[in-house]
Amino acid sequence: MPKKFETQWFYAGLDTRKEIRQGGLLGFRKEEVDVYDAKFANLDQFSQQLEAIYNEFDMRGLDVVNVVPISLGSSEPCHASTKNGQNYLGETPYSITRGAVVVGKRRDLE
Repeated sequence: MPKKFETQWFYAGLDTRKEIRQGGLLGFRKEEVDVYDAKFANLDQFSQQLEAIYNEFDMRGLDVVNVVPISLGSSEPCHASTKNGQNYLGETPYSITRGAVVVGKRRDLE
């Protein structure tokens, strides 16, 4: 019996932002560099990959029936003061959607 459902997954890279950094021997030269931002996925890449899978499924006679997000979690340090004035170093968690699993259903097996 042929498979009725097929899946394909994709994963987008991190977004970048421009940052000015000091360079050169004495630090007088400034240069603009791309820095990866861990809190944001590259949404252009994400949408292009999702569109490509939708079009491929359509050409192969599959209807998309579900898209399951792939989220990755991380954390970053934060500083907070306690009542007695001592510093406490804790973590602030966050998660971003970096990809998805796309589920397709064959049209010819209805």
